[in-house]
Amino acid sequence: MSEGFCIRGLLLLLIFIDLFIFSTSSSSDDVHNLHAMLFNKSRYDANVLPKYPWTVDVDAIYTLQYVNSLEWNDTRLQWSTTDYRSIEYIFVPENKVWHPDLVVLNSIHELQNNIGDGRPIQIFNDGRLVWNPIVMLTTFCKMFIAFFPFDYQYCYINLASLNYPEKAVRLNLLNRSKDWFILHIDLEEISQGDWEIIETHNYRKTFWTRTDIKEMLKFGIHLKRLSGHYIMIVIFPTILTAALTFLTFFLPIKSGVRIGYILTVVLALVVLLTLFADTMPSTTMYPSILVALFTVTLGMAFLLVIITMFVMGLYNKPKRHIAPNWMHFIVRRTRMLKLKLKCRARRINPIEQQEAKEDGRSIKENENVEKSTPLKPYSNKELAEFFDYFLFIVFTVLYIASLPITVITCYTVATVNSLFSTQE
Repeated sequence: MSEGFCIRGLLLLLIFIDLFIFSTSSSSDDVHNLHAMLFNKSRYDANVLPKYPWTVDVDAIYTLQYVNSLEWNDTRLQWSTTDYRSIEYIFVPENKVWHPDLVVLNSIHELQNNIGDGRPIQIFNDGRLVWNPIVMLTTFCKMFIAFFPFDYQYCYINLASLNYPEKAVRLNLLNRSKDWFILHIDLEEISQGDWEIIETHNYRKTFWTRTDIKEMLKFGIHLKRLSGHYIMIVIFPTILTAALTFLTFFLPIKSGVRIGYILTVVLALVVLLTLFADTMPSTTMYPSILVALFTVTLGMAFLLVIITMFVMGLYNKPKRHIAPNWMHFIVRRTRMLKLKLKCRARRINPIEQQEAKEDGRSIKENENVEKSTPLKPYSNKELAEFFDYFLFIVFTVLYIASLPITVITCYTVATVNSLFSTQE
């Protein structure tokens, strides 16, 4: 009983293997015959265009590599599936059939005659050809970095067929809805490095050459710079270091620590700006607001070094040294202005007004008396303490006022330059 079961099982296995070999050999023979029929030299020549004119549909997907999908029809490469055991498509080397020669016009490197050489082409029985060349591209694009590192950029890949006239080869974009990209492409997964891909778009454009009109397909990428790295490594430390410059005025004038402190802060700012310069785009047409603000901060820090040296030098001068008259004049005028403001703020009652009239002395007489009385000069330490407080107010006002002025100026210049470059 068991021997008969084993014999029947062995026979079934042999029949299955025989059928599989027969089917495989028949399918291989059909594919071979199909290749021989399609690429017969008397019937097909890869140097001859499929039709005149012909339309090539192009699509693109952006990842770390550039995947370019091209579709076109060639009536010479059609066959009936019933004649070749339901073979619906085959793959052939790209050099065996005609295909559009696309070049990247805005490539940084030397133009390639055919992007994606070596990738096979899929041929369907209805004469439709699909080619998905994969190539690493390095293109250039104009960058608007006024708001760096919180900027958005638009970059394009410009494709064109330069060897054939527009009447011979016409480039079209594949008709795919936005829902197709949402379902098939996850932009968050392909966003890498310092950039996040927001969206992609494409359109067709014509341009003139010396001989005729050409068509160009522009595939655009909307990018957003990821600014977290710059905030934590550059911006936040620079803001804290810039805030430390104001602490210079709170250190005692007679101490030599003040000049050493401000020089240390300036050195720290220079180091931070050097690190920030390494992360900035090396070539750009527009100024960055953040870089301009950091430059202003560094300039104000150098100004504070000069102020500190001036105040400390005045404070440490010997008593026999008399300061220039303009210093005494500024101190007196400032204190007189301060007293006048206090007097205006204080209300005078009628009794005080009557007493002032009975006094019989006019304001002009008082001024004449003051002019005739010799004024005692201020000491160098008094002048240093006054100018230390006075220059602290001036420095704070200048620093705060310079920030919005710098932002407005840089934004205006960048906007104007962007408009002019767009018109050109």
